[in-house]
Amino acid sequence: MFQDILLPMYDDDYYPDILVAEVKALIENFAKKVDKTDLSETDIYQFANKTVSEINEMKPQFEDLDSSLDDTAADYIAEAMMMIVQDAGYLDIEMEELVSSREW
Repeated sequence: MFQDILLPMYDDDYYPDILVAEVKALIENFAKKVDKTDLSETDIYQFANKTVSEINEMKPQFEDLDSSLDDTAADYIAEAMMMIVQDAGYLDIEMEELVSSREW
């Protein structure tokens, strides 16, 4: 499953692969947390908030490499996180709330 996460960002030269790999690693860590049993929706949103906060901190790194976490990147990241929660069986999670703390 993880091999295709953020593939469109890797395919787009606008996004530096090294930073996309870091974002992917953060999302993989999120997936490991979500994969635990008996989580509440609140737990999922808290894990997502922490992951998004860590991605927010990467914004200057993208800018330093003449890139950004633009709307397209936001969509790819949100979709990846949503796929993870749905794959884990959490079908009532709202995508906008999942990434509500984003600054990109």
